[in-house]
Amino acid sequence: MDPKNLLVREYLRVSKDRSGRGKSPDQQHDENVAALMHRGWDIHAEPYRDNDRSASRYSKQAREGFAKLMSDLEEDAFGAGALGLWESSRGSRRTGEWVDLIELCEERGIRIWVTTHGRLYDPANARDRRTLLEDAVDSEYESAKTSKRLQRDMRSNAEKGRPHGKKIYGYRRIKDSETGALVRVDPHEEEAPVVQEAARRILAGETFYAIAKDFNERGIPPRRMTMKAHRQGLGWTPPAIKQMLTMPAYAAKRQHQGEIIGDAMWPPLIELNTWQKLQIVMSPPERKRTNDWPAKHLLTGIATCGVCGAPMRIGKQNAGRRKDKVTGELLPKPVDENGNELPYPFYNTYICVGVPGKTGFHVAMRDSHLDAVVTELVLARLERPDFLAMLGERGKGNDDERQALLAEIGKYQEYLEKVRDEAALNLRFDLLIDQEARIEPKIKTAQKRLEKLSEIDPFVLRLMATGSVRETWEGLDLPDKRRVVRAVMTPRVNRVEPDAKGQRGINHERVDVVWR
Repeated sequence: MDPKNLLVREYLRVSKDRSGRGKSPDQQHDENVAALMHRGWDIHAEPYRDNDRSASRYSKQAREGFAKLMSDLEEDAFGAGALGLWESSRGSRRTGEWVDLIELCEERGIRIWVTTHGRLYDPANARDRRTLLEDAVDSEYESAKTSKRLQRDMRSNAEKGRPHGKKIYGYRRIKDSETGALVRVDPHEEEAPVVQEAARRILAGETFYAIAKDFNERGIPPRRMTMKAHRQGLGWTPPAIKQMLTMPAYAAKRQHQGEIIGDAMWPPLIELNTWQKLQIVMSPPERKRTNDWPAKHLLTGIATCGVCGAPMRIGKQNAGRRKDKVTGELLPKPVDENGNELPYPFYNTYICVGVPGKTGFHVAMRDSHLDAVVTELVLARLERPDFLAMLGERGKGNDDERQALLAEIGKYQEYLEKVRDEAALNLRFDLLIDQEARIEPKIKTAQKRLEKLSEIDPFVLRLMATGSVRETWEGLDLPDKRRVVRAVMTPRVNRVEPDAKGQRGINHERVDVVWR
């Protein structure tokens, strides 16, 4: 018999929502409302919601709504008597996640309503629990079959020469006005000539830089518009020109997982034999890749200009002629042991390389100053106890779940400290050993989940695990230090403020940071 006066809080999810308006979750909500009102139940005003988020184990996207649901259940902040789902697969297609959800609902005395079943399940009831678990296994199995089918379809489409994913610069997709089905792929009237011009000019001996500069001066829109604020305004760059011309698609060849597997359904913008010659010109076998050379400075190519977003390189800054401390007169140039004049003293500085075809450079900063600022920022960040919870873009990652995991780890550690104090007081070290054996695996499990959510370079995690970040940092070689900085942040150097001109020493205010 159904309970009376039951408050139900929904979890709404859809895997694909190309409109971005959450239409499918709204439809789920409408059907849930109709079913629940028929039973005289109330609906919580704040449902959990994930738009365009797959619950498959093959998905790499975070589900913020689901993370919030699990966090609220763990903290006993769910605020309702039942969890409402349109169908069980809306909850999760991962058996492990589904089991965790069922167990939390059982612990909190929360039932699970499934609209398509027309049933209210009690996780504490053995038969209901079995039904819910069977649904989880079935959902994960269907998800696995779907993933395999999609992989086969992608391979089949590639073998047939059909496009996949984002539109290829230089081409226009023509679709049926009624069905929306792809009819053909034609060269784009404005973009295709850009690709062909770049290829001709490279074969004629021009540099990537010269072409990028010319494209920017002519106001040709870049091939891809970046969404990252600190990279906007770059326009065409030498690497962008090279990356574009390495694509087999322009020779009308279809690529799948890095392998050319057949002809594409669209016409070539560059004939195959010309494209093959182009690859040799751009990357001759005898040429050593420049990025194989070891870096000599911490932030070369990592620090960016705060004005145009371009990377910064090392340059030399004349330190000027020294003056006599008493008279103020200029001292003569230094000389060697044979009396020959030596160059004026200089120091290294990071300078903006500018954007091809645009005014540059914009900023410069002494290398030792910028290295000191960035090093301290990185180390201070890594030493923060909540570092892993801060990783990722605000509002788009697993922030709630990270915070919940940190709170969980903190509670375990706090409990163990109390047990240690009690064991020491009562000489009950058997109790301590027993509780450590029970609790420490839970801490490790939560830490592994936290690290997995963080999506950070494993090298950084190993550095943090040493427990002495600063000491370990001092022992790292330059490539490893650069690896850590890249994984954690992008420093941006701004212009000197008018009231700060002439200031000596390190100016921390000039450096902004984009954290990972």
